[in-house]
Order: sequence, then C-alpha cells, then structure tokens
Amino acid sequence: MKYTEKNKPLQCMMTNSTCYRQTRKMEVKGVLWHSTGANNPNLRRYVQPSADDPNYAQLMQLLGKNTGGNDWNHTEHQAGLNCWIGKLADGTVTTIQTMPWNYRPWGCASGKNGSCNNGWIQFEICEDALNDKDYFDKVYKEACEITAYLCKMFNIDPHGTVKYGKINVPTILCHQDSYQLGLGSNHGDVLHWFPKFGKTMNDIRNDVATLLNQQTNGMEDDDMTEAQVKEICKGVIAEQRKELQDNDCGTWSKEARDWAINCGLISGGGTLPDGTPNYMWADQLTREQAAALFFRFAKMMGKV
Repeated sequence: MKYTEKNKPLQCMMTNSTCYRQTRKMEVKGVLWHSTGANNPNLRRYVQPSADDPNYAQLMQLLGKNTGGNDWNHTEHQAGLNCWIGKLADGTVTTIQTMPWNYRPWGCASGKNGSCNNGWIQFEICEDALNDKDYFDKVYKEACEITAYLCKMFNIDPHGTVKYGKINVPTILCHQDSYQLGLGSNHGDVLHWFPKFGKTMNDIRNDVATLLNQQTNGMEDDDMTEAQVKEICKGVIAEQRKELQDNDCGTWSKEARDWAINCGLISGGGTLPDGTPNYMWADQLTREQAAALFFRFAKMMGKV
C-alpha cells in the first residue's frame, strides 16, 4: 500500500470553506467516490491553502496558484470533501486531504431515503477529457490506494455493506450508486467515466481488497512491527539451517573428517533417510557445541 501511518497523504485543510467550519463529526462507515464533471485535472482548480496554513508556501509551490480564485476554500461554496485526487503543479498525480477523515462531507447531497453524507468519507477525482488512459490509470490506482488506506484505518470491509435505515449500503460506492439507493442527488459520477476504461465498482472493491491482502500477507512492510520483522528473520534462518543440516561437504576436508569420526570427536546428529549418520558438516557451530567438542578433545589428550 502506498499510504500508511508512516506515509500519510498530503494535507491542505481548507479551513475557510463553509463545510469545514459548519460540518460535524461522523462515525465512518465507508468511502464514496466522486469525479468532478469538468475537464480540468489540476488540483489547484479546487484546492488552495488558507493564508494561515503553516505550510502555505510549500503547498502553493506544490499545487500552483489558482489565478481565477474559484477554488473551494471559500465560504460561498456549499460543498466540501475529505480529499481530492489529481495533478500537482509538476504533473504528479496524488491525493491531498482537505478535511479530517471523520468530518461529515457535503458531497452527495440527499435522496428520498437520506444521505451517504452521514458516514461515508468522500473524495473527488479531477476529470480530464475522459479519453486519456494513462491519466485514468494513474488516478484509478491513486483512488484505490487512498481507499485501502482508509479501509485499514477504519476497519472497513471493501466488500461489506452497512445498514442505513432498511437499506443495505455498500461500504464502497460512488455518487451514482448513492442516487440509485435514494441516498444522494442524481449525478452520474463515476459511472459515466470508468466503464470507458473497463472498470466497474466491483472492480474497485476487488482491487482495494487486493491491496489490503497484500499488506496482511506481508508483501508490504511499512507498518510491520519489530516483533513481526524478527519472526520473519527467524523463519529465514530456520530454512537456511535446514539446507545446511546434511552431509554435504568438500573433498578437501575428508582426511580430517574421517579422523574426527574414527576417534569419536565428532558424532552424528541423527540419521538421514537412507540410514547413514548425519554429521551436518556445513551447519553452524554454537558455543555450547564448541565447548562439548573441546571437552571431548581434552579427555582424549588426558587433560581432564
């Protein structure tokens, strides 16, 4: 996974927006995807820092300036999302968080059965002209990465559902899904765009689950504890020793080996499948084993 507790997404809290100032906290139930519906993939169109942001200069350099002043960090915008996905000034596709994750977004509005604003973290993906596969692949991957990060943070099952009244609502859905469930306004996103490149909401849930499984199975190590690292190392060492615990040896040591066996200095450590003694010539020698070896030799020399 790209995002972890050690590698969080960029933050540009849009504290001047009405949503940020007037919303409330929520219990997180899932993640809802939006796309902007306008041909402008640049994050600066929508995201700008507040003047009192301690990282204002750095954020402006990363985002670039919205010269039109129509970004969403203003009181007149009656909408707000938890994060955005799109291009930085240098063309890099990334995610930038604009509200705390447990702040209720003003994103999908309401339908006849209520609103997915009550519990679903929401983000917008900045659209282009909807015909650039390279850009689509990048924002799709980024959206899956941030969703997996949020699923891990809030213990969300990507394939799960939660009850909203009498309705079973997917934990991961898009704006159009919320409308079909009577829990959002009539917008087509993201289903007017994603099928053009062969992606469905089920694909999204499967891809997010794959990212989570990769981390669970140890393919991602950003969040591994010291104890987990030690367990992996112990397993590697054990496997390595298994390979060494046989009679493999070089011809150069034959005379010395025969002498050590014949005089009783070295004894076998069990037997191999063919019944021959296993001297484990290539295995490691512990300090305890070394002490026993020296003691036998001292006895042979009459020193004990």
